[in-house]
Amino acid sequence: MTRVHQLAGAAGSAAWEATSAAYYASIARADARGDGTVRHRLRPEVGDGTIEVTPLRSGFHLVRYDVAFAAGHRIDYRFPDDHFELEHCVEGRVRVSEAAAGADELRAGSVALSPRRATGGVVAHDPGERYRAVSVTGSWARLDAYLGGLGARSLPAVGPEHVARERYLGRSAALRPVAEPLAEMYVHRRTSPGRLLYLESRLVAALAALVDGLAAAPPTNAPPTTGAPVPALAAHEVAALRRVPELLWQRRHAPPTLAELARASSLSVRRLTTGFRALYGDSVWAYHRRRCLDRAAALLVETDWPVSRIAHEVGYASPSNFGYAFRRDRGTTPARFRRAHA
Repeated sequence: MTRVHQLAGAAGSAAWEATSAAYYASIARADARGDGTVRHRLRPEVGDGTIEVTPLRSGFHLVRYDVAFAAGHRIDYRFPDDHFELEHCVEGRVRVSEAAAGADELRAGSVALSPRRATGGVVAHDPGERYRAVSVTGSWARLDAYLGGLGARSLPAVGPEHVARERYLGRSAALRPVAEPLAEMYVHRRTSPGRLLYLESRLVAALAALVDGLAAAPPTNAPPTTGAPVPALAAHEVAALRRVPELLWQRRHAPPTLAELARASSLSVRRLTTGFRALYGDSVWAYHRRRCLDRAAALLVETDWPVSRIAHEVGYASPSNFGYAFRRDRGTTPARFRRAHA
């Protein structure tokens, strides 16, 4: 039976602290670290993985999820209009149903921004599905003060409800530049004297990308853009498309063609490509390449493997090809990335 958990209050408030403490105590065992980070390791009967919470000097909290719940997992939440949350889904998905925004899934690669209004709804994880994500939580008042202290203006007003809904459910293109600095916060695991300073620097980079992205977004009084209709996917098609990323990962050393993927999924090539983009927000190959490079970034930080071994592990035939792809994606070489995150 799915157990329902409760979260309430703006981040940092007494209600938030009380409901968060009760939630973590009910699902995990806590292990505190010297820098203030608390690692909540899921109890075996609940699932596998951890939720790490790190308080930052700026007053925000960094939360990193790497969880797979054994049974269905549901969180009912009620947040006031001052609750701020910026979340990037690195891998997997989580279902969100909110009173005003509606229902959708926060999928791999997407970034979600909470609106400046009270919210209430349900977050649901499917049994056994791994969810990896990074979240920055705080209050809108603190965010405005923090940006002002850095000499930046506040974020622009959200505007019509459809704009807030797109951002809240991770569909807004304006939020995509925020993914990279948040992903760097997710993979930075090493303990070092400069760890918190590094995390603060990535927070500033994420907020800079957020300010720039929203400032460059279309006017908020513009109607929703229209384009090619999203294909209506049957349940069996969604299930088949959900298997594609794992199939690509299993065959990363000898990738199948789109035609082979389509046959393995019992779909036409067109249905595979349009359905995959509708479900994941990206093309089949762009999604797979990003997943491989995200895994490589994690291995560069978490292991002392040589770059050639990491290149092979994530499916590249040669270290030079891997180095070119990594530099194009991250703006730096694998070796420099490792040194920066050491």
